[in-house]
Amino acid sequence: MLVPLVGVYLFSMLIVLSDLGEPFPFMGEFYSDEASESLIFANSVISLYLIFGILKRQQLTLWLLIIYNFIDSFNGITNLFLLPVQQIITASGEIVPDYHYRLNAFCVFVLFLMLNVFLYINRRHFDNKSIYLW
Repeated sequence: MLVPLVGVYLFSMLIVLSDLGEPFPFMGEFYSDEASESLIFANSVISLYLIFGILKRQQLTLWLLIIYNFIDSFNGITNLFLLPVQQIITASGEIVPDYHYRLNAFCVFVLFLMLNVFLYINRRHFDNKSIYLW
């Protein structure tokens, strides 16, 4: 039941790692160089912890996943409203119409909210009360 969830977060981590060296939008600002690499590294470490926590069926991980999803969805909406779409499109190197980017950002926001609902409904599967991963 939880294995597909591991795949989702592993895929998400790999997508973030693929942006290494590129400008990284976070909470309405673009970070580049060392700041970008630090944010990507922190996101990857958090994702790894969440992946191992899912595999260990840890209750703490359930709540950390929900918080992580809220922060990630809030980050996407904040970037959508605070960063000019043209600046994001230029930084990504892709030529995408504005409405495609806005629709994509909104769909990701909705998917994160649906993922949180899924996690909350399936919270009984997280039955390990230990706060440690070992």
